[in-house]
Amino acid sequence: MQIKLKYLSCFWGLLFLWVISSVNVSAQKSITDFKLHNSILEDEGIELKVLQYKSTKSESSFQKGRALEFAHQFTVNYTPQNCGNWFTLKDGTKIWKLRISSPGAYSINLIFDRYVLPEGAKLLIYNVDQSQVLGAFTSKNNKKSGILATAPVSGDEIIVEYQEPAQPEFKGELLIGAVNHDYVGIFKYMDSKAGIFGESGYCEEDASCYDPTNSIDVRRSVVGLINNGSLYCTGTFINNTNEDGEPYVITAAHCLNSSNPGSADAIVAFVNYESPYCSEIIDGSKIQTISGADTKVYAEELDIALLLMQEEPDANAQPYFAGWTLETQPAQPYTCIHHPQGDVKKVSTSITTIQATSFVEGGNYPYAQEYDFHWRVPEWNLGTTEGGSSGAALFDANYKIIGTLTGGEGTCSWPRNDYFTRFYKGWDQNPLDSCHFSTWLDPLNTGVQSLDGFDPYEEQSYKRISNVEVGELPAINKSTEFGYESGHNIYGITRYAEKFTGIKSANLNGVYIMPGQSPFGADQTINLLVWEGSVYPENVLYKEENINIGQLRANREIFWKFSNPVSTNGTFYVGYEIDYSGSPIDSFAVYHTQDGSVTKTKNTMMVEYHNNWEMASDVYGGEMRSLWIDVLADMVVLGDTQVNIPSVKEMKLYPNPLVSTSIAKLDTKGLFVESYSVIDINGSVLDKQRFTNSTVIPINIDLSDLPDGLYIIEINHETGTIYKKIVKASQ
Repeated sequence: MQIKLKYLSCFWGLLFLWVISSVNVSAQKSITDFKLHNSILEDEGIELKVLQYKSTKSESSFQKGRALEFAHQFTVNYTPQNCGNWFTLKDGTKIWKLRISSPGAYSINLIFDRYVLPEGAKLLIYNVDQSQVLGAFTSKNNKKSGILATAPVSGDEIIVEYQEPAQPEFKGELLIGAVNHDYVGIFKYMDSKAGIFGESGYCEEDASCYDPTNSIDVRRSVVGLINNGSLYCTGTFINNTNEDGEPYVITAAHCLNSSNPGSADAIVAFVNYESPYCSEIIDGSKIQTISGADTKVYAEELDIALLLMQEEPDANAQPYFAGWTLETQPAQPYTCIHHPQGDVKKVSTSITTIQATSFVEGGNYPYAQEYDFHWRVPEWNLGTTEGGSSGAALFDANYKIIGTLTGGEGTCSWPRNDYFTRFYKGWDQNPLDSCHFSTWLDPLNTGVQSLDGFDPYEEQSYKRISNVEVGELPAINKSTEFGYESGHNIYGITRYAEKFTGIKSANLNGVYIMPGQSPFGADQTINLLVWEGSVYPENVLYKEENINIGQLRANREIFWKFSNPVSTNGTFYVGYEIDYSGSPIDSFAVYHTQDGSVTKTKNTMMVEYHNNWEMASDVYGGEMRSLWIDVLADMVVLGDTQVNIPSVKEMKLYPNPLVSTSIAKLDTKGLFVESYSVIDINGSVLDKQRFTNSTVIPINIDLSDLPDGLYIIEINHETGTIYKKIVKASQ
């Protein structure tokens, strides 16, 4: 087998780059708390014939062990002084707009070589139909380096809009130094899916499917990395002995720019890019990003790198900083959480003992040539790794980092022989004294050999609250004759709401909404609302008006951050109003749960029918259902009695893995367990036990009749259902 690293290369056909200025004619609300100024775009005739290329992508474009190269970079020099148009609003606000077109690009991203904004100024970047908007970037994004790298925007045309107040403390400075043309499709639309969503191999397991109850904290530590606008890798937030939330990210050296590895100012990290609720058709939100980093550790021959991000992730991003261990014989099973081909977060697992070895790439390849520095994963039992997985952490049985991915042979058809650097070797044993992880991750010089993970916002504790139950599938049922049951339809229903109960009080910070139908270029708008009321929506607590439905792309999770938290007490509702004016009607609908996908216990979708709020199931018939709308909240108090419900994550299944015994023990921490099921990785239920009481603690779970492998234990208890993984492995 050929050993590969994880890269992309390209051959080019003809490419043109246009710069076109624009002037303002109106203003419109966007998806965040600012206004975009719509424009008539006038071609000034600036056309640059830049490069010739072949349109095909070579096989090496997707090689493992190389960063996933997805874009060609054009060096430019665009400023408000040499291109684009200025105009002034009635209140004195000055607007500069620049339109950039790179025909054939799946997406475009920019690198500002100079970015210095005064307080009150805003920078926005969006595509022509405003379906994707980045920003507003403000003075809070100013950095010592003066550099700002942006995430890709879908399409081959983008608009840069700068808004400066009438009397700024100084004139803003902007210089676009690079335009990056995406020739792979890092965020392209495929089979109605956004991004490279669905592009990874058939054997890959979504993180939300592997961990449906969100009990694995290190999921929140894994990020996608775009470097210099053209290379895609995976990184992991990692804890240090100060436990202060310093945003260190560990990755592979080959994910950085070898010609200037000390500068990582043009890195963008994507946080929480996951497919929600184990859904194969809904792409995750890409809105949570942080930009710019300083390189603290970089060693090509070891293929190790440690970055310190120049921005800290917000509390509502729920970041987690993974722990690590210097153990030289780490316990199985092993887990790799990564972004193969830039796809949503995936999980690969192995129950085969890893082996200490060397990784040597043929030829004069500069990376990972140090002798005896790697782990070899002989075989993946679930998933594999691919291009874009480079730099991903390998976790031991306790979900502590033991290495980072360099490359290997693994594919879906041959899930074997992947190589990870050994974390303990990079700690203080590598030959480069200036490249020790210990310098940065043990600043207190404690000498500890292992460190637990850290949640910097544990006390603030943001929660994603949902009525969607584990295993439910999304649907948009068609209405009779015309439209959908959760959108425009023959009944003329204009208001829809999702009901949230069992919460005494909370601060709502934003909402996740999953559109199932939303046409491109639509002109109609919706309003987003939050209500309170004991039985049905009554008083409006929040309202965002005139949201263009073209911005709410179908099959993509949209996160809408409120400008200010919305305080609730008791039952509340989140929903939307739609408009039937205009012809033709641009049909819009939000996903709801599919009838019969699970035995549903909640009926929470409501519609306003003939001026009365009713359950959707009463109006349309059919089973209980919920709208696919979630809220992000903090300061959550559950239930009217404020009973302290034991955390389900406290339940412990041990020993794990099972080596010298075939009987696992479940410590229930005082919760009544109604039943448990043993499920294999294919989803087949192998054993199920029910209890009339569970006073015998711990509960024994017998796996003696099952072969070695990875199993899921589904535990139904008095407050819900949780899932635990266990590995049975022979000695």
